[in-house]
Amino acid sequence: MNNSATTRMISKIALEYNGNDKGMAIAAASNFLLSNNPEQQYQEMKTVADRNSKVKKWALTGYISPPTENTKQLSDEELTEISIEALQKIGVTDRNQYRLDIHNSTKQKHIHFVVNRMNIHGKCTVKSRKIGERFGEAVRQICQERNLKTDVEIGIEKKAEMLKNLIQSLKCSNNFDELISEMRKRGFLTELSKNEKIGISGMRIILESDINHQTERQYKPGYKLSEITSNLKIGEIKNIFELKNIVNKELKASSSLKELWDNLYRQGWAMKVQYKNEFRPNQINQVQDIWIKRVATTTSNQQKDGFFYKKYEGFSLSAIDGNFQNIEKLINATAQSSVFPASSKNENVLEIALETVEELLKPNYVSQAEDEWWKKKKKFKR
Repeated sequence: MNNSATTRMISKIALEYNGNDKGMAIAAASNFLLSNNPEQQYQEMKTVADRNSKVKKWALTGYISPPTENTKQLSDEELTEISIEALQKIGVTDRNQYRLDIHNSTKQKHIHFVVNRMNIHGKCTVKSRKIGERFGEAVRQICQERNLKTDVEIGIEKKAEMLKNLIQSLKCSNNFDELISEMRKRGFLTELSKNEKIGISGMRIILESDINHQTERQYKPGYKLSEITSNLKIGEIKNIFELKNIVNKELKASSSLKELWDNLYRQGWAMKVQYKNEFRPNQINQVQDIWIKRVATTTSNQQKDGFFYKKYEGFSLSAIDGNFQNIEKLINATAQSSVFPASSKNENVLEIALETVEELLKPNYVSQAEDEWWKKKKKFKR
């Protein structure tokens, strides 16, 4: 279950929000409060809190939000029991004032609480140190005892879904604006952070259904890209967009595979063709993938392995570009155009032309394992 807890100074507004929820709040539980009126309840709590002048942030506020699957099987009474039990684990006693309200105005039912950290004798029973972490651990323990999904398990599932949709969206996007639009169609908001030196420097992905406009100032929804995956960096996404734009531009300007290869190489990229089966000249060979690698002038500026980028192969075009089939058509067209009608007069010219095209179409893809084997062999010879 998603949850949050924080210590702070409050006003009557906190209790009004707790008991309102657009008129849909359900009073779940209260303790040592005589009034039902939020303003009067605040005065009661403040009077008790003032008995301990050392504690400024005298209130504990937060929520517990079960996932949709759990919401269906959890009654309001059970959700209240879980909340009170979790609060007790972090120091709330039967002598502390509190109010709990269930909110139903959003798609997902959840429970909010306001607790006085001081008991009725003025003693602070709820320590502020790592309060959010301790409350989260308490909720997780209770969830495990009741066979309910924890916030950690929910987070793992959400991150996996975000990464899956990000990969799919990258494949059909050529820039960050298109990526944001594509992710929006899939139910995700994508926020970009910028830096004066390098421009776009970070990304946060938020599931739209998770946004709570009442609490988003205190509880930032979603996850940073670095929290979703440690392998895919914002720099690699920039490289993908750069490469895709170059490929799309040169693909339109190239009438043959050789011309495309030359144009890409001039811009610092080397292209390799990987075939599904053994290569046969002058025939249409099924293309398995196309690998495009940045040409490194020195060993120091050689690009490292990333989520998509492989150090020895480069980018797999089929993995990052939805226009992969357009290049495949160009390759097959080049193969077909290499078959000329036989002529004794042009026999030598034909042979030369076929040899040139055949050499160009030969698979120059080498597996990483084989590449490593050759490196070791060269090293041994030295």
